[in-house]
Amino acid sequence: MTALKYLLTLLFVGVVIAEPQWYNSRDGRRYLIDAEQKYNWLSAQQACSRRNLQLVEIKSAAKNEALVEVLSSTFKRPINLWLGANDEFNTNQDPKRPFYWSSSGKRMDFTNWSEGSPANAGSNEHCVHICAKTQNYEWSDLPCTEQIGLICEEQPSYNTHRASLQEKGQKVLDITKKLFGSQQHEQKKSMEKFMHLISQVVKKNNEISRYLEKIESNMSHSNDHSVQLRNKELRSYVEAALKTVQELDQEMQDAAHQMYTKFSKDFNDVQKTIEYIMGNKNEQ
Repeated sequence: MTALKYLLTLLFVGVVIAEPQWYNSRDGRRYLIDAEQKYNWLSAQQACSRRNLQLVEIKSAAKNEALVEVLSSTFKRPINLWLGANDEFNTNQDPKRPFYWSSSGKRMDFTNWSEGSPANAGSNEHCVHICAKTQNYEWSDLPCTEQIGLICEEQPSYNTHRASLQEKGQKVLDITKKLFGSQQHEQKKSMEKFMHLISQVVKKNNEISRYLEKIESNMSHSNDHSVQLRNKELRSYVEAALKTVQELDQEMQDAAHQMYTKFSKDFNDVQKTIEYIMGNKNEQ
């Protein structure tokens, strides 16, 4: 029973390992590696393309070193893996014959050939791979029909697009934060103004109430001419106070309208800026 469990565990691990996996290198690149030895060069290229990827292109020593670190930490020893280059079926058995990266079409400048490669044995080795027989994941040429593993990478245009989206997204966040930070400041100022106006209205209302009480008291206790004059003065004061309250109320309404108008303008400006950043509209 224990042996069966061990066997099932090995089978399970084998299935997991066989699945293509994403790996991150120290230089920020990402690689999809399928170590299962089942791809000829064309099917490897198509397997990458179906995922909107490409067979890896290694154009510098720095990129090669970072990728070798990933491979050595993952597989412990070199294995056969297709790279995205070929010699365009050149029949010359010349180690200096030109090779080209298939996705970009550019001639291979940086190389990491193993000793004796590329040999083009039998004039039939046209595709480039990382060779399992090397010590440090060096390259060799191989018949394109051989079945080995593959390394895919994101297409440069996709990386540029993703970086552009991240940059645009950050700009949108910055603009949004700035807008709402400004609006919070404006709302605080507006609330302070409203509170001051409200206190003025309350104060005037209290004064009006007190004078109305005096008028009612005077009218109920005397019909004297002087009292009537005083009542007339009180009424004039009350009317002036009521006018002041009306003016304060109108001022509050105007302030609220101004705040709404300013917010709407700021929001529209931000919306236009966001649309321009995201490439939906041309700059005005």
